[in-house]
Amino acid sequence: MAGGKGSRMGYVEKPLIEINGKYMIDYVVEALLQSNVEKIFVAVSKNTPKTEQYIKEKYDEIKDIILIKTSGNGYVEDLNQAIKYFSSPFLVISSDIPTIKPKTINNIINYYLHIKGINNKVEALCVMVKKDNYPGNPTMEIKGYIPAGINIISPKSGEQIEEAMVVDEVLINVNTWEDKVLVEKLLKK
Repeated sequence: MAGGKGSRMGYVEKPLIEINGKYMIDYVVEALLQSNVEKIFVAVSKNTPKTEQYIKEKYDEIKDIILIKTSGNGYVEDLNQAIKYFSSPFLVISSDIPTIKPKTINNIINYYLHIKGINNKVEALCVMVKKDNYPGNPTMEIKGYIPAGINIISPKSGEQIEEAMVVDEVLINVNTWEDKVLVEKLLKK
């Protein structure tokens, strides 16, 4: 997901914010390319025209990266517009999580498949981090947990039967300039 307004950071194109000299979206795309994910769909909007152009130019020769244009009217609306591109459950990840690692992506996918094997009625997975283990500035908290901005959902509209997965890794959504500074320090280690 790379089509947000970046309102909490002064309406900037968050995917193109530099973290230690590298665009945030590149951290995410590179982790996805090194994971077991087969195709990458980048949802851009009228809010992120430079991101759209950047993806076209940088990843032009990678056939498994496909641009999706959404309205940019909000995360849920954009996600609902993107659903039509999928016929089976798919991973959703925000472009503002530069701390994501390929191993984490694979673990999320494997956990979903495991849970789905136990209960085939499960349609979605929400990845969470314990609030006590989240050093950033979360925009949402649910009973002591912070949604990581990573989900697996089924290609259908409406509510879905969802499980949660709590990860111990540092997954920080860069939502403020303070988060950016924190992530830069973490990634330098």
